[in-house]
Parts: sequence; structure tokens; C-alpha cells
Amino acid sequence: MTDTQPIAFSSLEELSPQYPVQPLWPLNTAHTATLSPHYIERSDGDYHDRLTMSTAHPELTIVTPTISNGIGVLLIPGGGYTKIAYDKEGIDIAEKLKQHGYTCFILNYRLPGDGHDLGSQAALADAQRAMRLIRHQQETWSLTSLGVVGFSAGGHLAGWLSCMYQHAIYSPCDACDERSARPDFMGLIYPVITMNESITHLGSRQQLLGTLAYETLHPAYSVETMVHQNVPPCFLLHASDDPNVSPENSLIMWRALKAHDIPVELHLVEQGGHGFGIRQTTGLPVASWLDWLNHWIRHHKFA
Repeated sequence: MTDTQPIAFSSLEELSPQYPVQPLWPLNTAHTATLSPHYIERSDGDYHDRLTMSTAHPELTIVTPTISNGIGVLLIPGGGYTKIAYDKEGIDIAEKLKQHGYTCFILNYRLPGDGHDLGSQAALADAQRAMRLIRHQQETWSLTSLGVVGFSAGGHLAGWLSCMYQHAIYSPCDACDERSARPDFMGLIYPVITMNESITHLGSRQQLLGTLAYETLHPAYSVETMVHQNVPPCFLLHASDDPNVSPENSLIMWRALKAHDIPVELHLVEQGGHGFGIRQTTGLPVASWLDWLNHWIRHHKFA
């Protein structure tokens, strides 16, 4: 039976000992010490479906291919900014992408409602740091380019990073922070984009904005308002029948990118619902979405 009881852990190494794990920040970096990281297992034992919560020390799980195509992908799972779908939108996706030669880095990031000093911007700081850390070591994995792919609330964070990579969130820690945090491309999969309450995912909005949720400041967290001429090319995917995050989020992002002449490809499929990853696509046309993404990346010759 599915175990819904929280299970404590101190590092992602305990969740996936078969993969290397790398901390994002130096050991002396201050984080919220009162948090007790844990995960919930939602599977029936045939496969893992873990949700991580209360992240205190962000880490990257690294999944490498047999033969590299020279492209790295920072994967940012979703979870409404209250949890992180580590397997469904992390490990599962990385295992499929590595078959195409991609080197994948799954981000377990800090969540905005956990009382971190940076508040809602802790997640963006982690995403920026992850890009810089990977770039600093890109020769280790023979990488020539590095993109980001995010899901749901993780899609919001991936878009936020892609638009605000140059925005100073934290004080530099070491030589890694001399590198650019700009992704070469972004993939936004059923993403939360806008904080407009008539369209957004209200749970993500509340986590990000807190007491600002009903204030006029909320556009500052709407990704479509952040787009500028140096934003990287974008691949968008959404299901028309998504009951949780309206496909209008992807349409709004598509319009914003087109308005700035940013290359963008939008796939709006008939069926899929929300949070389908690859597990919930069997028998549907959207089951081929990772192939679509791969062809789009190769078409743009990011490698």
C-alpha cells in the first residue's frame, strides 16, 4: 500500500543512491535550520513517486547518459510551491532524456512558504545558483549548452529564471557565481505563468505572494511581465483539459514571447490533464512530447 506518512531524510543520496548528488551551496551558507526535510511516498511499491518537502539544503541529482550529446538540462519539478515531485517530474524525465544523450540535473529547491531569509525568492536563488554551478563544471560532463525544463510551479520557476537570470538575488559565494545563470533554452510544461487570479494556479500564487496575494504587487511574480529581448527560446506544452492550471497560462507566455520576437513553439494538446509527466500519457498523442522537445532542441542546434 502507498505510504503517506512523512519519511525524514538528510540528503537526496538517501532517495537515489545510484546517482551522484551535489549540494548547491557551500557548507557554511546559512539556511533555515529549523526545517526537517522529509518526503511522502505515493506509489504502491512498483515504482517510486516521492514528494519532497521542507527543503533546507538544496541539492542536484545528476543523471548522465552513456554517450553525451553535449547538452545539459536543469529539471525543475513542480508541486504547487509546497512540495516537489522528485520522481514523476524529475527522475522519470531524466531517465528518458538520457536515452537521447542529455545530461540531467534535478533540482530540489527551497520553497517560499518555509520561512527562508529570501522568502519567495529563495527558489529563484536556488535556480540561479544551480545554473552557475553546472556551468562552472560543464567540462566535467562535456557540455556545450545548458537549458532548463520545468513543470507546473517548476515551470513558473524555470520561466522566472529564464527572464530574471541577471537579477541579483543573493551575494556571490565563490567562483561559481561568476558564471552566467542564463539558460540557452527553456521548456515549460503545463506551467504556472501568471499571478492573475482568474487564470493562475491559486495554490502557487498564495505560496509565492503570501500576504501580497491580493495586492497590486502581484504582477511582479507574473512571468509574462518579465519577458525581454534576451530571454532564451522557449518550448511550451499544455493540455486543453488541464483542470488545475489553465492552458491560458501557456497562451499568455506565447503571446509575450512573440511580442519580443523570442523563438517559441507551443503544443496545446487535446488531452492530458495536469501533472502528466510521462507516466500518465499512455495511449494519448501527448505521450510523444519528449520526442517533440528533443527535435525542437536539435532543430535549434543548441549543441
